[in-house]
Amino acid sequence: MKPEPSACLLCNSDRAKQRIRCNDVYGGTPLQAFWQCDECEAIYLFPVASGEDDTTFYESQFDKWMAKRSGDESWSDPENQFRSWSAREMPLRTPWLDTLCPPGAKVLEIGSSSGFMLKPLQDKGCEVLGVELSHAYRDFARGKGIETVASMDGLDSGHLGKYDILLHYYVLEHVTDPLAFLTTLLPFLRVGGKMMFEVPNANDPLISLYKVPEFESFYWWRAHHWYFTPKSLGYLLGKLGRPFEIFPGQRYDISNHMHWLMTGQPGGFRKYSHIFSPETERSYAEDLKRSGHCDYLVGIVS
Repeated sequence: MKPEPSACLLCNSDRAKQRIRCNDVYGGTPLQAFWQCDECEAIYLFPVASGEDDTTFYESQFDKWMAKRSGDESWSDPENQFRSWSAREMPLRTPWLDTLCPPGAKVLEIGSSSGFMLKPLQDKGCEVLGVELSHAYRDFARGKGIETVASMDGLDSGHLGKYDILLHYYVLEHVTDPLAFLTTLLPFLRVGGKMMFEVPNANDPLISLYKVPEFESFYWWRAHHWYFTPKSLGYLLGKLGRPFEIFPGQRYDISNHMHWLMTGQPGGFRKYSHIFSPETERSYAEDLKRSGHCDYLVGIVS
């Protein structure tokens, strides 16, 4: 029998409002499950993995897990990851960064990986600093001339109040205490600075719209402590007492969704890009975002 939480780990609603969302955690233990709170909509892993287990996992195992899980070998090689993820992610993020990060801006990224996000910002005149647990990715970024430290412990009081923009992409869902994490980061922003981040949306269309059973087994995995909806993310950000906005985003394309529906497997991204025009892809993504059946959320905190 699965251990049961006594209350929601986010809003503290009582046990009666907690239910199992996913019974089998990919890469987890037999005792773990993802629970969902009917009050705030937060989805959380319980029992929680230990901090020591998490540190070991991200320092030496996470990249290998991701390569195996997604079938994307770029995860196992920093050079490939730098090149392929820059091509894939920058077009989605550049419209935000062009506004938030003008030349001369001071930028701090938590979970900076190979530095593929920070390098273009550095090249246009921003002062950048990355925080990355993985030895291989940290060393690679340093080789690209990007100052990168191993953890938040590498930031001293001289960094407080220094940064115009603080970035973290797909990090918040990995931390055990998201409110404490965000509260710790805010003092690094100067007055008027902004924090921007992305998290998976638990209303991903492959779950909420197409209901692909194989994707359910793939999606809920041990590396994530949390999954957010707009409602639960809004509840979390509201506790910071700062102005915030949440925007929908869609990363994966028609090809990826068709591939999942036909095969029950990942790996279909851009497979049919010779069929579907860029205009069709943009329209599809906008329809998903407008309906709420999209795969990620952008949060901006002032």
